[in-house]
Amino acid sequence: MISLNETVRSLYGALRLARFDSEGLNFFNQTIAGFWRSFFAAVLVFPPYLIVLLLRYQGAHGDVSALRFYSIEILTYVIVWLAFPVVMISVAAAIDRQRFFVRYIVAYNWAGVLQNALYLPVVILTLAGGLGEAASGVLSLAVLGWVLAYGWFITRTALDIPASAAAGIVGLDFLLSILINTITGRSL
Repeated sequence: MISLNETVRSLYGALRLARFDSEGLNFFNQTIAGFWRSFFAAVLVFPPYLIVLLLRYQGAHGDVSALRFYSIEILTYVIVWLAFPVVMISVAAAIDRQRFFVRYIVAYNWAGVLQNALYLPVVILTLAGGLGEAASGVLSLAVLGWVLAYGWFITRTALDIPASAAAGIVGLDFLLSILINTITGRSL
């Protein structure tokens, strides 16, 4: 079980990284135990994500049962949190950065809390009708740009790799996410 102290320190580290301060890495538990506990970030993100699911299901067509919709979406949520770290095991080995793998995934997971703290409210406001199409598009694009820059900084810093390699890894993460969500969309 993760302590409140470790959770707060990790979120503070993610916030420091969000300010493009590499010292943020020093606030994470970079042990194997810290690696596993960093997946608690998914638990923190889940409540607002559940609101998104509730709003999406209300707006969905009636041809999908609630059980099917929520089962597939929650399974996808778990897969999204696990797929990239699994892929990164091989990528880290291929670029000779295995020694930084744990540090990277710990930072990556905790950064997901901040990324979703910005992105999910935009989605919720859009689905609830609080944002027009144009405003939603502009805000979504701005948040996506920041998320990509933040992810790039974390990748470059935590893995200690060149900027271009970090961009490639962030691109891989983005494409993997699109692939998983496309498969989910087709399953519904």
